[in-house]
Amino acid sequence: MNGKKIGFWLVCGIALVLVGGCMEQGNRAASSPDLEQAHVETNAVPEGFDLEHQPYMGEPNAQVKIVEFSDYKCPACKRWKDEVLTELKKEYLDTGAAVFYYVDFPFLAPDSNFAALAGESLYQQNQEFFWAYFDLMMEHQGAKDEAWANKDFIMKLVKENIPDVDMKTFEQDLEERKYIENVKRDFMIGENHQVGGTPTIFINGQAVEDISFEGIRTVIDNL
Repeated sequence: MNGKKIGFWLVCGIALVLVGGCMEQGNRAASSPDLEQAHVETNAVPEGFDLEHQPYMGEPNAQVKIVEFSDYKCPACKRWKDEVLTELKKEYLDTGAAVFYYVDFPFLAPDSNFAALAGESLYQQNQEFFWAYFDLMMEHQGAKDEAWANKDFIMKLVKENIPDVDMKTFEQDLEERKYIENVKRDFMIGENHQVGGTPTIFINGQAVEDISFEGIRTVIDNL
């Protein structure tokens, strides 16, 4: 990694710490051992956010498109979900005024990648399974520095709380790392949009600096 890129990640890190986001140096994110990303081949990464392949809530034809890059292990992502996304859902998503997309940016630890892989595997079965999983992972989020998002934890969580999941297929997909390419593509989309940490929010393709509910409402009102 060259000096300019290291400098970029460090600057992003300082900024994100100031607003309460999760941040690690980019070289850790790019060399995640669990997914062996260096050995995962992907097709050309889309210029945009690849929205047609991302889980969403709200009206997909809405003019307001909100995109979050997130890591299941990020405490700031949990706070943002609880304090901001909940309000956005009531005011904009449930009313059809906006659509919200989730994009994986697993960078905090190897089990961040496993959590993302599990979410992607459930999404391939049924988008409703994905959102149930998303809520459960945030509700039961462990310490950032502990490897809690492992196979045993996730399999138990899904089996006990999302009964319609085909558990045999789910486990097989995890064992085979079937959707690794999807997770890596999401991560590379984030890199292409200069995402330096989580949560990072875009509205209609533009990064949002103030990701509080009021900050996002202001952006939407001024569109």
